[in-house]
Amino acid sequence: MTLDWKRMGAFSGILGGVLFVVMTLVNMAVYPGGYSFVENYFSELGLTVVGLQDNLLGYVLFSAACTSAAVFSVPFWIAIRKVFTDTRLLRVLSWLGTIIGVVAAPFLSALALYAANLYGYEHGMSTILFFILYSSAIIVYSIAMLANKQYNRLYALIGFAVAAVCLVHIFGIHTALMQKLAVYSLVLWSAFQGYRLLQLFKKQ
Repeated sequence: MTLDWKRMGAFSGILGGVLFVVMTLVNMAVYPGGYSFVENYFSELGLTVVGLQDNLLGYVLFSAACTSAAVFSVPFWIAIRKVFTDTRLLRVLSWLGTIIGVVAAPFLSALALYAANLYGYEHGMSTILFFILYSSAIIVYSIAMLANKQYNRLYALIGFAVAAVCLVHIFGIHTALMQKLAVYSLVLWSAFQGYRLLQLFKKQ
């Protein structure tokens, strides 16, 4: 029972990312006037109005994409903690990383539900808090991975790189293309970690 639950949590890390990518790609395809992958931001997918055209479908799709990713991230963060229990240091780091990751989830949903054209401040703050918190959770777990013999150090280095990209985007480079790099880096990190967890749980 416990093993099955942990595998479901690991799979959630993969599923959440896949759903986000699929739904946002569909959203881009139906975006009023055409969506530029290089010039338009993700947030623009969730505008209720684009120019003079209604974008209710886009708002619904973007909200669904972010909310589903947020929901699936919770069991993922809870499941990954189970791998880091061998020492007191690992237990502390895993609890800290999981708490931060879970706290980040509502902000991922909120940044979409608060459409940028209607709730600019709330949308902006939710976006900033999500990136900072999620990046912090990745950094904490990357440190734990360095201290865990079950993990190849490459996973930790990738985690540090992903967190760095996200933080550089939030505090430095605010272009749409940099945002795409940051978001897809998070998606790939969750997917790779979910796959790694599935391998580890099978051995237990």
